[in-house]
Amino acid sequence: MLPAWQTLSEHPPTYRVRMFAPGLAMLWEDTDPNVALAQRFGLADLEAAAGWVARALRDGWGLGVSGVERVLISDVNALAWAHTDRGVVVVKICSHEPAFGRLDAIAALLGHLDSLHLPVAAPIAGLDGRRRHVVPNDRPLSVAVQPRVEGDLLDVGDLAAVRAAGQLVGRLHLALADVDPGPFADGPREMRGDPRESITSTLDQLPSSRAPRAHARLVDLLSTLPALDTTPQLAHGDIRGANILLRGQEIAALLDFDEVSIRHRTVEISLGAVLLATEFRRWPPTPPEAQRTFLDGYADIVELTDNELGWSEALRLWFGLGQIPPGDDHAGWASAVENSIRNT
Repeated sequence: MLPAWQTLSEHPPTYRVRMFAPGLAMLWEDTDPNVALAQRFGLADLEAAAGWVARALRDGWGLGVSGVERVLISDVNALAWAHTDRGVVVVKICSHEPAFGRLDAIAALLGHLDSLHLPVAAPIAGLDGRRRHVVPNDRPLSVAVQPRVEGDLLDVGDLAAVRAAGQLVGRLHLALADVDPGPFADGPREMRGDPRESITSTLDQLPSSRAPRAHARLVDLLSTLPALDTTPQLAHGDIRGANILLRGQEIAALLDFDEVSIRHRTVEISLGAVLLATEFRRWPPTPPEAQRTFLDGYADIVELTDNELGWSEALRLWFGLGQIPPGDDHAGWASAVENSIRNT
């Protein structure tokens, strides 16, 4: 067990950093975080991680680091909360070198969105003006430094906040429509074409017996909806409650643009509506009223076509059916998607 804090020595001998509890953890996986830290990032232990973060921030950003609060690992990415002479910052680290160019483009995009006064956590420019740096270790690591944003996760029971979230996504889509999507091509979960093919190819895998009305309605929509005819555009890629922070009644920040991709806007908001209540390890369905309120907020800013609205219903059914687990459904996804069918 880590002590309340651990003093970490660094070269030169006068350069010292504190590592505060809780130390090191995994976001999703059950992997030993110490093993993941060494194997994925080439950092032997917490002492090495804290010292490396301190050097990177000193050399690239001119920041003096007095402490590292914690390190959180997710796949090939890690987050470190560092106490600096300019406040607490969040250090984003990636060890997957093929992604470095894309990450540079995302950092520049966030700077652009920040200049438009959208509430995003734009990376801090380094001493050379770049918002992301490749820092050597025993392997190259891509690093961005963001200000820590104080706020509370979105509560889907607060319908005013839910509507504000929908409005923010609308403003974001208007801004992203003017951005060249080229640097973000082939992003994760990209969906440029008619979604009918993607949905149809998974119909046999959906749990039709656990939500029969929802499944039947989806099949009916697939047989009647005309092709989705709007132009795909750049989109956030992961709209959900865990990525929306509020301060009082205002949106403090929309976080985590790492999955920005090209997709139809109705795909983005439909998936967002279904997953709006989800956090990290807590994964409940979004109540129907909150879904409607989120979509109404979006419509305050962006008017969807009738075709997009029809596909939004199909997409929400598809996404909801796909969330039903094969075993125990403690969160109630099956009943939620079944009850989402309007009585006609």
